[in-house]
Amino acid sequence: MSTGTILARLERLPMSRPQYGILFAGGLGHLFEALDIVIIGFMLPHLKAEFGLDNVQIGLIGGAAPVGMIVGAILAGVVGDRFGRKRVMLYALLLFCAASIALAFANGFVFILLVRVIGGLGAGAEAAIVSPYISEFATGHNRGRFVSGVTLFFSLGNVAAAVLGSLVVPLDGGWRIAAVICGLPVLVLLWWRRSLPESPRWLLSQGRVDEADAVVTRLEERVIAARRGAALPPVPPVNVVAPATPAVSWSPLQVWRGGLARVSVATWLGSFVFLFAFFGFFTWMPSLFLEIGVDPGVAATYSFFLFVAQPIGYLTAIAVSDRFERRTLLVTFFGFAALASLALGVVPRDSIALLLIGMALSICITCISGIVFPYCSEVYPTAIRATGAGLASTAGNAGGLTAPVVIGLAFGSIGFGGVFAVMAALLAAGALVIRLFGPRVTGKTLEQVFADETTRPTTPSALEGSAS
Repeated sequence: MSTGTILARLERLPMSRPQYGILFAGGLGHLFEALDIVIIGFMLPHLKAEFGLDNVQIGLIGGAAPVGMIVGAILAGVVGDRFGRKRVMLYALLLFCAASIALAFANGFVFILLVRVIGGLGAGAEAAIVSPYISEFATGHNRGRFVSGVTLFFSLGNVAAAVLGSLVVPLDGGWRIAAVICGLPVLVLLWWRRSLPESPRWLLSQGRVDEADAVVTRLEERVIAARRGAALPPVPPVNVVAPATPAVSWSPLQVWRGGLARVSVATWLGSFVFLFAFFGFFTWMPSLFLEIGVDPGVAATYSFFLFVAQPIGYLTAIAVSDRFERRTLLVTFFGFAALASLALGVVPRDSIALLLIGMALSICITCISGIVFPYCSEVYPTAIRATGAGLASTAGNAGGLTAPVVIGLAFGSIGFGGVFAVMAALLAAGALVIRLFGPRVTGKTLEQVFADETTRPTTPSALEGSAS
């Protein structure tokens, strides 16, 4: 059977229980990733007291996982393109699980630092590989909300971390109990993921047509069963032939070749700006409320509502990501976030507007989160999709890693208003980069996105028209 026919069969499948099972298995990994990132903040004071650590050591522990995530994202992308998505998803989760449980047996600074780096490697690889994997099972008409659904699990992980951090970590030896609680459920998810199919698109990119055909056939059978025997829609004519995809390579430079340089500019800079704003805002806002003179009790309430607003943003992204062009949505939400940042910097400090504008910024940033992850996983060809998404994730992690430090230093010299003016400028730059260089993706198959990008005109006038 031809590659085009297999892809056409996959594209015409209605969304049902089998695809949602794949989504759920991928999303749970993101839940545990978010849980790990947030729960360490609750653990640090207890680690400091139990092991007599100084502030430098605590800072190194806090930054260990993000550093590991940067390396893990790069490795996951390159390895995932050569050896398959499923294998990376399993080993990444295994690393993460082992590190989480090992933390419960920590006996000092070096051990804690090591397991945090290893856990970060697993979490970074997990974050980089899941969206490409899930996107390769979706169709051009539902891929946006399907992959956006994964990001909702981040907010669920944040909630779980807040519950564990508030109720379990303060107990005697509670941080060790919490570490085990974070790790043990991952074993169940590992068992579940063993039964997931390999991506048929990746199999086709490797020339393994018979295996891809078998995966799609099994998926068709499961969809029919989930629909109580209802017949599947007819296979549409094979009318789109993707151009030759780049050969799989160990070199990350592949994402800058074959007409993909502009795509990488959009995804790298867009991801960097987004995660800079995300971690800068949500890490520093509770402290900045206090720094500008908000009453501590009011500041705690305001901070709570900023986090409560997050699911609204994720749900909004899911609702609109297939109704409108995703590039346009990214530009729009980056722009709204820039305006909200400017307003937040000048609004009176003692007014309810401070909270309302802060919540608006929270919603805009999480809307971006719900769209930028699927976007980065659909703008590269299958042969290097994981590499492209992994490097975009790495660029984003670099933004997230530097944001708390930069904002902390900048606040002392330019103040609250200056910090948010700078953030507004960065968000506006993100909107501009996505509009100028980002491909259009909504309603297209993954193969069409790459075909259209590689045949895109490169004259100045044509570039101007294609950015609209």
